[in-house]
Amino acid sequence: MKTAGRNFWAVVLLMALVGCDPRVKNDIPPPPEGMLDKETFVTLHAELQLLEAAYRQRMLNGGDRDAVRAAHRVQILDAAGVSDSAFTATYNWWYSQPEALPGVLEQVMLKLDSIERNSQWN
Repeated sequence: MKTAGRNFWAVVLLMALVGCDPRVKNDIPPPPEGMLDKETFVTLHAELQLLEAAYRQRMLNGGDRDAVRAAHRVQILDAAGVSDSAFTATYNWWYSQPEALPGVLEQVMLKLDSIERNSQWN
């Protein structure tokens, strides 16, 4: 009976240690210097996704669609005070984090839903 009790507590201790594994947090490295904060990135990513959707649906007015899209991108980033290189570096970093990316993309989707709900065309 003593061996069964010891085995039980050994299993409980092992489960507790496995359940408290800090590796998940450590698998996401800290963001590099100069990267956009997560909230700014999510907002800009959502706005740029809307721009891409408008481009693909041929909703951008003007002669050269690519130039119009590029001008709108610059306008969106300038309004936020963010350089294209800072956004791109942040984008590349988040997309290289497989553990964190689904959560970030879920936040982008929530932001898009919020934009839709608050749109003047609804």
